[in-house]
Amino acid sequence: MENKSYIVAVDVGSSEVVVAVGSYGEGGVVNIECVVAEPTEGVTAGLVDNNQIVASALIKARQAAEQKVGVAITDAYVSISGKFVRCARYTDHVFVEDVENCISQRDVNALRERMENVKAADGEIIMDFFPINYKSDMGVEMKNPVGSYSKQLSSTYNFILCERSAKDRFRRVFLDAGIKIRGMYASAAVVAESVVNSDEMQEGVAVVDIGSGVTDVAIYYGGVLNYIASIPIGGSAVNNDIRLFNGYIPPKTVESLKRRYGSAVVSLTPDELIQVRKGNRAIKPIARLNLAAVIEARMTDIAEYVWNEIREAGFAKKLSAGIVLTGGVADLKNVADLFNRVTGQETRVACAEIGVATESLEKVSSPNYTLAVSMLLRGAKVGACPVGVLHTPVQPVQPVERETIVQQPRQSAGVGAGVAGMAGAAGAAAQPRSVNDSFGTQPTDERAAQSVTQRVATPKLSTPDVDDYDDDDDDFEDDVKSGGGFFGKIKGWFDDAFRNPDEEEDEM
Repeated sequence: MENKSYIVAVDVGSSEVVVAVGSYGEGGVVNIECVVAEPTEGVTAGLVDNNQIVASALIKARQAAEQKVGVAITDAYVSISGKFVRCARYTDHVFVEDVENCISQRDVNALRERMENVKAADGEIIMDFFPINYKSDMGVEMKNPVGSYSKQLSSTYNFILCERSAKDRFRRVFLDAGIKIRGMYASAAVVAESVVNSDEMQEGVAVVDIGSGVTDVAIYYGGVLNYIASIPIGGSAVNNDIRLFNGYIPPKTVESLKRRYGSAVVSLTPDELIQVRKGNRAIKPIARLNLAAVIEARMTDIAEYVWNEIREAGFAKKLSAGIVLTGGVADLKNVADLFNRVTGQETRVACAEIGVATESLEKVSSPNYTLAVSMLLRGAKVGACPVGVLHTPVQPVQPVERETIVQQPRQSAGVGAGVAGMAGAAGAAAQPRSVNDSFGTQPTDERAAQSVTQRVATPKLSTPDVDDYDDDDDDFEDDVKSGGGFFGKIKGWFDDAFRNPDEEEDEM
């Protein structure tokens, strides 16, 4: 094991568990040793519903990270997010001890001690608290109160609260996975650390982390975290809408379809068809404009929820640095344009880069890893995580009895393989492919479809030349290809493939 000090961070999301391992680098930056993501179920809008499923995914992710880094993970910094996490403000004051009314550090410490005695509401615990501002007896705001003259010192503190039951469920997951929680933080309170700098925090910026089940909002102003909120909606809602609008798409294909061809703005989407196949069976083609219309409708809802939180918090006119989007859904095409239209704020998509070693940036080039990297940066400030020696069991080598090896004739093996290959190719070629009408068929859920009917455009059959598509991605189990080019180059085949719509529906 190398002589390094390691930091371990774990992000338990609604669709996957991310384990990130870092080490201290020169100049105070963090080297990213590895980032591992393991899909999981058992978490709904940030709340653990099934402890065993989540713990199993965490164990798999931890073991994969251990193999990559070569150390045993025993401790980790953890993030938690959901509607059960919130912030609250509390204001208090102390009288200045000095007879000449000069504020000292003792007065600041005394005020903090009073804040330490603040009690959370029943069923909640205080995760963190910190001052937002200091004021004199004349109401003048002071950034650094020590040395200022005033008869009393008052301050407003921001308290990060979490429901006790939700936190206990998280603790149980890590206990079962054999990982000690070194520190637990609200996701919204740390996610900005790797995507915005101190100047942006001073000017005013909102960091929006759009995950699968939760959208976190963090607002910085005056260099301080002023407000956080967790909205229980995210990318999984978009996937559900796509499934409701077109029930022919297999569930495992929806995420890949959205990621490859989806768009958050209809007007910025090309007018063409997408052909989806399940194995050898063709599924009804989808117009990209219609897919974008479904996505835009739900993403507009999310953007409006975010903007409503910003307005109610009183920062609608204080975001000089605009809005920064991150998280897995921030990878969606044109999502920044959508937020700009809804909020009127300058919006950009960001991946983790601040505080990360230059040679590690490629490992975290997806906004999906921003929270895990930000947790590493927060953990690096608190202290390194102890790690153990990874013991990999050595498999005994079985002796080979060379005299018992018999070489098989090459000719017979080759002939058999050739016959089998030819038979398989002939069978595959004999499979008919059916192409039905497009995305505009009657949806399986009438009510869900009505909410987006006005935004759905009638597809135009464009004819761009598109080559045959062959995807080697293991995660993309269902072939998706652009089908606009059928109608020109191979019209004869296409006419034969189209049969009476009634007959098509009967076969489905």
